[in-house]
Amino acid sequence: MTTESTKDGGAGEIGHRIKSLRRAVGLSQANLGNVLGVTFQQVQKYESGRSKIAADKLHQIAQTMGVDISYFYETKAGGPSPEKRADPPAMAPSAEDKIFKEAFDRIKDPRARYLLSELARVICEIEAGH
Repeated sequence: MTTESTKDGGAGEIGHRIKSLRRAVGLSQANLGNVLGVTFQQVQKYESGRSKIAADKLHQIAQTMGVDISYFYETKAGGPSPEKRADPPAMAPSAEDKIFKEAFDRIKDPRARYLLSELARVICEIEAGH
């Protein structure tokens, strides 16, 4: 018989890390759901490990909360292996990307970080014609 921890493929541990980080930055499940385009119930499922999270959603969570995606995969004994510390960039970041990231990283208030990420999401939706 398969145990829950092996059956979920790590979804439980990732979900626990999402929940801890979300609470640490002061986001509600509804706020995080809005960022991801899912319901708060779906966020509950991610956090409990009842639902696996797609890589793009996990990437959005990492960006929203200001961590590298490897945060969700670090092991308790020493962290991720060097080759898994960060995803290789699809393209080299532009000067604007670097300026924006540096400015964003200086924002300490989690609500301000959330609002700025929401603004970026809305602008992207508008540009995509949604």
